[in-house]
Amino acid sequence: MKLATFMMPLHPPGKNYPQSLREDREAIILADKLGFEEAYVGEHVTDAAETVTHCMTFLASLAPVTKNIKLGTGTINVPNSHPAAIAAQVAMMDNLLEGRFIMGISPGGLASDAEVFGNFGKDRNAMFVEGINMVLKIWESEPPYNIERSEEHTSELQSRFGISYAVFCLK
Repeated sequence: MKLATFMMPLHPPGKNYPQSLREDREAIILADKLGFEEAYVGEHVTDAAETVTHCMTFLASLAPVTKNIKLGTGTINVPNSHPAAIAAQVAMMDNLLEGRFIMGISPGGLASDAEVFGNFGKDRNAMFVEGINMVLKIWESEPPYNIERSEEHTSELQSRFGISYAVFCLK
């Protein structure tokens, strides 16, 4: 039997934040020692109880202290990030973990996160599909990328992030 774990991770609001992060790290380190195959960590920016705000940063902290367990994002909320940043960060994480990385993705489901990222009430499923298609195009192409994207999404990304698409080093 193969074992895996998924951490939201939930903590009582007001709990000591560094302590919560230490406990979550210790849980995954223990899972690695116990022979778990995979560990996934969720993220939310605005949830007071779910304290990991960027799952890839959290997982990167585990790279040097785990040996065998595959570490996965559970999930990267694609509409809340620039596709070029996702492509570059995931490529870096896969290299840091030397093949032990699993990329989990979603359109995001927490309304307060959607609100702070400016996509509340918008079609996050369409933004998700377009965003992940851009990530895949970046990975399979060489510059210039000539990525097709909707005008609505392009103007929204440019107004939110203030940049156009650029990835300088993925390999």
